[in-house]
Amino acid sequence: MDTTTSHRGNFRAQKKGQNARQAMMISGLSTIYRNNTSTHFIQTRQHTEPRVYFLDITLEEMGARYAKIHQIIEKGRLRPKGTELFFVYKKMEHFILSQDAIYEIRVNDATRQQTIHERIPVDGPVRTIEITNTNAENNVNILVDESYYELTPTPARNINNNNNNNNTLDTPTATPTCISTNHIVIRQMKKVVKTHPKSMNAFVFILNETETEVIDFYMTTENGVIGQSDVLTRTCKDDIISFLEQFKLYS
Repeated sequence: MDTTTSHRGNFRAQKKGQNARQAMMISGLSTIYRNNTSTHFIQTRQHTEPRVYFLDITLEEMGARYAKIHQIIEKGRLRPKGTELFFVYKKMEHFILSQDAIYEIRVNDATRQQTIHERIPVDGPVRTIEITNTNAENNVNILVDESYYELTPTPARNINNNNNNNNTLDTPTATPTCISTNHIVIRQMKKVVKTHPKSMNAFVFILNETETEVIDFYMTTENGVIGQSDVLTRTCKDDIISFLEQFKLYS
């Protein structure tokens, strides 16, 4: 069984005759992201960021264009130091989806120790807005999802290789817990693209393990969501337009 396909099927709902991206974001949206949380919780990896989806760009269209976008990113990333257009951060993510919980597997770069952290979904506002671009004929239709995953600050359980003979996993600070045998493991490459190393906004591509298929794409922001009618800050909106124009995604 293709677990990646199964995973996407659980989180993507489509209706006949409806735009695939709109169907997923609006009709079948799973509340798995974040609410209004301080930048501190995001940067310390206790919460995930809010996500901005592009309703007028289908997953199929992004898949067809990704090879050229990759070239654009690499050309900007490899420019002489001080003139770079893009800064790229890549990470292989590992998740366990069981019948009663979702977990993220983390690896300590120094010790190579693996730990599992439960990802707890917290509901938040989901709003669609239109961004005006004075440089193009069409405006940008986006969906801002303020739901989030809250990540357990203490490892839920240790998964050192010595314990892999059974599903009961311990840490000194956690009660032994059993992961349901009815689960799947998801592996995906997360590629984060920024225009500055310390930028609060980023364009994110979720790819399969071999980076040959686009599973999802969106923008994240650490401080761009505001509790006003505008929903997003001017800086966040400008970054959204900038990415679309540089990736040649604006029609």
